[in-house]
Amino acid sequence: MPDSPDFDPISASPPPQDDWNDFPEPPAVVARDVTASDLPSPRAKKSSTGSVIWETLQTLVLAGLLIVFFRTFIFQNFVVEGSSMVPTLIQGDRLIVSRLSYFLGEPERGDIIVFQYPYGPERDFVKRIIGKPGETIAIQNGQVFINGKPLPPEDYVQNKSSDTIAPVTLGDDEYFVMGDNRTGSSDSRSWGPLQKHFIIGKAWLIYYPFKHFKFLQHPDIEPQP
Repeated sequence: MPDSPDFDPISASPPPQDDWNDFPEPPAVVARDVTASDLPSPRAKKSSTGSVIWETLQTLVLAGLLIVFFRTFIFQNFVVEGSSMVPTLIQGDRLIVSRLSYFLGEPERGDIIVFQYPYGPERDFVKRIIGKPGETIAIQNGQVFINGKPLPPEDYVQNKSSDTIAPVTLGDDEYFVMGDNRTGSSDSRSWGPLQKHFIIGKAWLIYYPFKHFKFLQHPDIEPQP
């Protein structure tokens, strides 16, 4: 390659020094002990009484909102009164009721539910679903028929009745509910079908008394073919 005055591959290097004395002398560094005055003084952030009160209020409000959320959408507790669900539930049993169950799915036959009494919504009842929307329910001498077909033996019923009730066809949002104690329950046999909007939730657990602690069973009962 021919020499060219426009190309000098070492022009980026610093020009040579004529003498080591031509280099500038670095600044002097003096070693000394570090004293306490050289360090930044730590400062403790003191919380004022007002900020403590405000933080406490925030915690209480958050806790209250969580309780309301859980009671509205997730779980709620109830105490059983009366004997309409004996032997499944007895007086004084404390229940956890799942509200979430019927946000995610539909009530099914065999479910134990808590609901507002249609003729006095300030009162809550607990019963078992026997008939579903659109079905025709009839009872002959205590035997339940769904669309003309008998239900299989209901093992959860201890005190059977000898009732006879003419066929009732349920509406699109109606359920036929009965207590497990058939001889001592006020239910759809006497006051008619239950509309869905009265249902609070599905009974899930007996949590007290501890000797009664158990998860409640909701049998899948279907009419015999």
